[in-house]
Amino acid sequence: MNVLKVCAALGVVVAATALWKSYVSTGELNEMGSRLIEKVKGSDSTGFASIPTPDGVSSRGIVIFAPRNCPSDAARRTEVLVQHLSSKGIRYSRTDSANYDNLASAEEASRVMSVMNGPIPVVYVNGKAKANPTPEEVEAEHSRSSKG
Repeated sequence: MNVLKVCAALGVVVAATALWKSYVSTGELNEMGSRLIEKVKGSDSTGFASIPTPDGVSSRGIVIFAPRNCPSDAARRTEVLVQHLSSKGIRYSRTDSANYDNLASAEEASRVMSVMNGPIPVVYVNGKAKANPTPEEVEAEHSRSSKG
């Protein structure tokens, strides 16, 4: 039994090391690593996770969480996303704060934090959220979730 535990622990260490090396060399996770992280977070194949929306925020439509008037890379990514959605005529709202005062459980809080602590912008699309999605991912999720 101890041998199995040691092998399992060793496998986790090897996988984590491979993911870390991929991240360090490229600055982002490779596709396999991203899918693994998304599975652990409980998100679907698009990477958008079903998590509660912040207090006072509608679960319908697109909501973008990002700092305003910030010169960071995250702010530039947000502006690219906003311009893309505007050019496609897709409505969205934008805010720079989120409060969660009524989460039902520690597990729910953990799922929320796993997304909200990710890279900015964090985008909700019809009740599902993802940290730092591409404009195309947001458009596709909006199209997919608006049909149902």
